[in-house]
Amino acid sequence: MKKQDIIKHYESFSLWLESLKKLEQYSWQQPVSEGKWPVAAVVAHLLFWDRYSLKERFPLFKEGAELESFPDFQSVNDAAKEYAEKHDQIEIIDELLGVREQFLKMLGNMTEENLDILFMIGKHSLTIRDYFIDFIEHDLHHKKQIMEATGVRN
Repeated sequence: MKKQDIIKHYESFSLWLESLKKLEQYSWQQPVSEGKWPVAAVVAHLLFWDRYSLKERFPLFKEGAELESFPDFQSVNDAAKEYAEKHDQIEIIDELLGVREQFLKMLGNMTEENLDILFMIGKHSLTIRDYFIDFIEHDLHHKKQIMEATGVRN
Protein backbone atom coordinates (compact mmCIF):
# COMPACT_ATOMS: atom_id res chain seq x y z
CA MET A 1 0.00 0.00 0.00
CA LYS A 2 1.44 3.36 -1.04
CA LYS A 3 1.53 6.46 1.16
CA GLN A 4 -1.16 8.09 -0.97
CA ASP A 5 -3.46 5.07 -0.47
CA ILE A 6 -3.04 5.33 3.29
CA ILE A 7 -3.84 9.05 3.14
CA LYS A 8 -6.91 8.36 0.99
CA HIS A 9 -8.15 5.83 3.54
CA TYR A 10 -7.87 8.33 6.39
CA GLU A 11 -9.55 11.07 4.36
CA SER A 12 -12.46 8.89 3.25
CA PHE A 13 -12.84 7.25 6.66
CA SER A 14 -13.00 10.70 8.25
CA LEU A 15 -15.81 11.69 5.89
CA TRP A 16 -17.66 8.55 6.87
CA LEU A 17 -17.09 9.26 10.58
CA GLU A 18 -18.49 12.75 10.02
CA SER A 19 -21.67 11.16 8.66
CA LEU A 20 -22.11 9.26 11.95
CA LYS A 21 -22.89 12.57 13.64
CA LYS A 22 -26.31 12.39 11.95
CA LEU A 23 -27.21 9.09 13.60
CA GLU A 24 -30.24 9.13 15.83
CA GLN A 25 -29.44 8.40 19.47
CA TYR A 26 -31.19 5.05 19.13
CA SER A 27 -28.81 3.99 16.35
CA TRP A 28 -25.76 5.40 18.16
CA GLN A 29 -26.62 3.22 21.17
CA GLN A 30 -27.62 0.18 19.11
CA PRO A 31 -25.35 -2.89 19.30
CA VAL A 32 -23.49 -3.56 16.04
CA SER A 33 -24.87 -7.10 16.26
CA GLU A 34 -26.50 -9.29 18.87
CA GLY A 35 -24.39 -9.49 22.00
CA LYS A 36 -21.87 -6.93 20.70
CA TRP A 37 -21.04 -3.39 21.74
CA PRO A 38 -23.12 -0.39 20.69
CA VAL A 39 -21.91 1.83 17.86
CA ALA A 40 -20.84 4.43 20.46
CA ALA A 41 -18.45 2.00 22.14
CA VAL A 42 -17.02 0.81 18.82
CA VAL A 43 -16.24 4.40 17.77
CA ALA A 44 -14.71 5.08 21.21
CA HIS A 45 -12.67 1.88 20.77
CA LEU A 46 -11.23 3.32 17.54
CA LEU A 47 -10.49 6.57 19.38
CA PHE A 48 -8.68 4.84 22.23
CA TRP A 49 -6.46 2.77 19.95
CA ASP A 50 -5.71 5.80 17.77
CA ARG A 51 -4.76 7.84 20.83
CA TYR A 52 -2.54 4.99 21.94
CA SER A 53 -0.82 4.90 18.54
CA LEU A 54 -0.37 8.66 18.48
CA LYS A 55 1.12 8.92 21.97
CA GLU A 56 2.76 5.57 22.63
CA ARG A 57 3.80 4.26 19.22
CA PHE A 58 4.42 6.86 16.53
CA PRO A 59 7.01 8.87 18.52
CA LEU A 60 9.04 5.67 19.02
CA PHE A 61 9.05 4.40 15.44
CA LYS A 62 12.75 4.42 14.61
CA GLU A 63 14.79 1.99 12.56
CA GLY A 64 15.58 -1.01 14.77
CA ALA A 65 13.49 0.19 17.72
CA GLU A 66 12.28 -2.50 20.10
CA LEU A 67 8.89 -1.55 21.51
CA GLU A 68 6.89 -3.29 24.20
CA SER A 69 3.98 -5.48 23.21
CA PHE A 70 0.55 -3.90 23.06
CA PRO A 71 -1.12 -3.26 26.40
CA ASP A 72 -3.84 -5.57 27.62
CA PHE A 73 -6.49 -5.29 24.91
CA GLN A 74 -9.38 -5.92 27.26
CA SER A 75 -8.48 -3.12 29.67
CA VAL A 76 -8.16 -0.60 26.81
CA ASN A 77 -11.43 -1.80 25.29
CA ASP A 78 -13.23 -1.67 28.65
CA ALA A 79 -11.99 1.89 29.18
CA ALA A 80 -13.27 2.83 25.70
CA LYS A 81 -16.69 1.34 26.45
CA GLU A 82 -16.89 3.25 29.73
CA TYR A 83 -15.85 6.45 27.95
CA ALA A 84 -18.63 5.95 25.39
CA GLU A 85 -21.17 5.69 28.20
CA LYS A 86 -20.08 9.01 29.69
CA HIS A 87 -19.44 11.14 26.60
CA ASP A 88 -21.58 12.64 23.92
CA GLN A 89 -21.74 11.30 20.34
CA ILE A 90 -20.41 14.50 18.70
CA GLU A 91 -17.62 14.80 21.27
CA ILE A 92 -16.39 11.24 20.64
CA ILE A 93 -16.54 11.59 16.86
CA ASP A 94 -14.85 15.02 16.90
CA GLU A 95 -12.10 13.71 19.14
CA LEU A 96 -11.48 10.78 16.80
CA LEU A 97 -11.50 13.12 13.80
CA GLY A 98 -8.91 15.28 15.57
CA VAL A 99 -6.60 12.33 16.08
CA ARG A 100 -7.09 11.29 12.45
CA GLU A 101 -6.15 14.83 11.38
CA GLN A 102 -2.89 14.42 13.28
CA PHE A 103 -2.31 11.11 11.47
CA LEU A 104 -2.78 12.91 8.14
CA LYS A 105 -0.33 15.67 9.10
CA MET A 106 2.22 13.08 10.18
CA LEU A 107 1.75 11.11 6.95
CA GLY A 108 2.12 14.30 4.92
CA ASN A 109 5.59 14.75 6.40
CA MET A 110 6.68 11.19 5.64
CA THR A 111 8.27 9.81 2.51
CA GLU A 112 7.57 6.38 1.04
CA GLU A 113 10.96 5.37 2.46
CA ASN A 114 9.94 6.48 5.99
CA LEU A 115 7.03 4.05 5.79
CA ASP A 116 9.52 1.21 5.38
CA ILE A 117 11.34 1.87 8.67
CA LEU A 118 11.60 -1.51 10.39
CA PHE A 119 11.10 -1.99 14.14
CA MET A 120 9.86 -4.57 16.62
CA ILE A 121 6.72 -4.69 18.73
CA GLY A 122 7.28 -7.45 21.22
CA LYS A 123 8.57 -10.33 19.10
CA HIS A 124 6.98 -9.08 15.86
CA SER A 125 8.98 -7.26 13.22
CA LEU A 126 7.07 -4.74 11.12
CA THR A 127 7.35 -1.47 9.24
CA ILE A 128 5.45 1.76 9.77
CA ARG A 129 3.56 0.87 6.58
CA ASP A 130 2.59 -2.51 8.08
CA TYR A 131 1.38 -0.77 11.22
CA PHE A 132 -0.86 1.56 9.22
CA ILE A 133 -2.18 -1.32 7.12
CA ASP A 134 -3.09 -3.28 10.26
CA PHE A 135 -5.01 -0.31 11.63
CA ILE A 136 -6.70 0.35 8.29
CA GLU A 137 -7.94 -3.25 8.28
CA HIS A 138 -9.15 -2.68 11.85
CA ASP A 139 -11.02 0.46 10.69
CA LEU A 140 -12.65 -1.39 7.81
CA HIS A 141 -13.75 -4.27 10.05
CA HIS A 142 -15.52 -1.89 12.42
CA LYS A 143 -16.90 0.27 9.62
CA LYS A 144 -18.55 -2.82 8.13
CA GLN A 145 -20.08 -3.68 11.52
CA ILE A 146 -21.43 -0.17 11.96
CA MET A 147 -22.76 0.04 8.40
CA GLU A 148 -24.60 -3.26 8.80
CA ALA A 149 -26.10 -2.10 12.10
CA THR A 150 -27.06 1.44 11.03
CA GLY A 151 -27.17 1.54 7.25
CA VAL A 152 -24.77 4.54 7.19
CA ARG A 153 -22.81 4.05 3.98
CA ASN A 154 -21.26 7.34 2.79
